[in-house]
Amino acid sequence: MAQQGSPPRGSSRPPGHRSHRDKGARREGRGEPRERAPWQQPDAFGPADEADMPPWAGLSLYQARADGPEPRSAEADLDRDAGPGSHGHSRPGRFGLAPARRPGRAARARLRRSRRRVYRWSATAIVACIVAAVAAVLATQHGAAPQLYVTTLQRGEFKSVPNSCTAVSAQTLSSYVPGPDRKKTQTISGSGQSECSFTVDRKPVFLVLDVTAQAFQPFAAASGDGSASQNALDNFNAARQALAAPPKRSPLPPAVITTLPGLGQKAFSAFQPEHVSGIVTDVVTVNVLERNVLITVSLAGQESGHGFGPVSQAVLQAGARAAARDVLAKVRTQPTA
Repeated sequence: MAQQGSPPRGSSRPPGHRSHRDKGARREGRGEPRERAPWQQPDAFGPADEADMPPWAGLSLYQARADGPEPRSAEADLDRDAGPGSHGHSRPGRFGLAPARRPGRAARARLRRSRRRVYRWSATAIVACIVAAVAAVLATQHGAAPQLYVTTLQRGEFKSVPNSCTAVSAQTLSSYVPGPDRKKTQTISGSGQSECSFTVDRKPVFLVLDVTAQAFQPFAAASGDGSASQNALDNFNAARQALAAPPKRSPLPPAVITTLPGLGQKAFSAFQPEHVSGIVTDVVTVNVLERNVLITVSLAGQESGHGFGPVSQAVLQAGARAAARDVLAKVRTQPTA
């Protein structure tokens, strides 16, 4: 007994299939009576073609064959009908779109190539923008020559400094650090830097004269062009700042600074009274800048305490200036670049 709605057993035609003869008869208009659709016949549950299904029935999910392989989905048929170049779009059914199918290998390859083109053009556009920005900056700064740092001594800068122990004249020492028991101590000895101290320790006189001369070299971290003279100027200003604002817990108070014109290219004098354990010591410091050489002279005298003193502040200032002049005169005799 055949199931209702299925094709006859001997039929090899799938449901909904019409032969060329039937189609030709309709085209030629033989006048055969038009068959009514099965759903319009009295037995609506009899055999019917899927193509003659009423419009509201939609597209069946499977198309069965009587003697063929297992049913295949309508989605697979849509993939077959779409063929290459379908770009993965859904095929429209009678009342809308069927579920979207997965793109084929060729479509995925085209999609990858399209994405690569988008990425490539985007990267090209970004590089072009960067190049244009750099070119604009260079064009606006074309007139300004790049600043070069000095790496060697410039003409007129000193290659060495004199020995500080012999740079101070005997007359200056006799006038401001007198006495046959004066001691001389060489603390730094070199062509680029020299330091020497002279001490008188005989009650009621306690005096210490310290003399330093240093020739600076070019330094890239220095301000300006980093030349040796600029490096020396930076240290000159730093020394003045340190005297004007000593670090915390320093026994020396902020110095009273006085500019000294006519002594080298730049010079100043600083006065500081030091108080330590009931001992008062006056300190006078003179700094002189001459090109790339910095001269530092300090003369300290104990004002009071333990049987020493007093000492004249004016004498200390005069002695520090006199020693600085002597050292400056010796510096000017040194070889230059």
